[in-house]
Amino acid sequence: MDITILKLLASMSVVIFAALIFVNAIEYLAYRLGLGHSFMGAIVAPCFTSIPELTVFLVAVFGVGQVVGEKVGIGTIFGQPFMASSLSYGLVGLAALLGFLTGRRRRSFLQVDRTLAIPYICIIVLFPLTIVPDLLVRSDVVRFALGLMFIVAFLFYTRMMFHKNKGALVEESEDCYVSKYAKRIVRWPLVAALIQLGIACAGLFVGSTAMVGSVISIAGSFNMDPLGLALIVVPAASAMPETMSALIWGYRGRDTLSLGSLVGEKVLYSTVYPAMGLFFTSWVLDRHAYFSVLATTVISFVLLIFILRRKMPWWSLCLGLFFFIAYGLLIFIFHF
Repeated sequence: MDITILKLLASMSVVIFAALIFVNAIEYLAYRLGLGHSFMGAIVAPCFTSIPELTVFLVAVFGVGQVVGEKVGIGTIFGQPFMASSLSYGLVGLAALLGFLTGRRRRSFLQVDRTLAIPYICIIVLFPLTIVPDLLVRSDVVRFALGLMFIVAFLFYTRMMFHKNKGALVEESEDCYVSKYAKRIVRWPLVAALIQLGIACAGLFVGSTAMVGSVISIAGSFNMDPLGLALIVVPAASAMPETMSALIWGYRGRDTLSLGSLVGEKVLYSTVYPAMGLFFTSWVLDRHAYFSVLATTVISFVLLIFILRRKMPWWSLCLGLFFFIAYGLLIFIFHF
């Protein structure tokens, strides 16, 4: 057990370091490529930071298989949006407050691009549809049709976000670390940024995979139910990369990037990942999945209101912490 805990701490350190250099590389690429922060945060960043969750899903469904494997895979799909909406948003709100109090940012509220309203609307509309095949119609045809619709919706969303931010200017960013500290080795800044991004992604993948394995081992020693493990422990571990990135951006005052990275993950889990689940599993849900959909949709709707006003108080992000605490009590105290 002691070795497993040390492995968990070591893997968390790797993820934190990888997130730091990931943030720096993404900011620099956004500046050099002339892409808006909304597009980089909501589309590009989540495609890299969701690698750990993709690994968990594939290993669970195709490696472990059977009922337990499907529970872990489906639990990851519904657990990650819930963790992002509750715990991750709350931590970003606290990071923004801390940044304001320490003078790292000029304001306590988050000032975001209204373009972020698009992914939030997508989540509010699409995520509740994930329960339709289980709640209303149990049919293979319905599952596959809905899965295809989710894929098309994500492609349409990506195209929309790109055109909304096409030609948008972003504030100048500091040089990437590889370019700054290894000029003699890599002389081209853009190449240096891509190399750094590759190193960061490798660190995120290796660190997160080791971290999830450690968490599973620790939770298994306490005889946790696989469903509870999938919905709470696994997403909490695998969501570390995007949460760390969002915390750093929130603390530094890069508000659109901060929220964009989290909402981008949620869009993936409202479209692409449910489509994979609908294609490759029996898609049998329960009250835990329904709770995730309810909490995620409510929180997203509240935040959408503030995004349309372009000013999001730090405390509004902390509202999700009440859902997180409530769910924790239901699971571990009342055995919900």
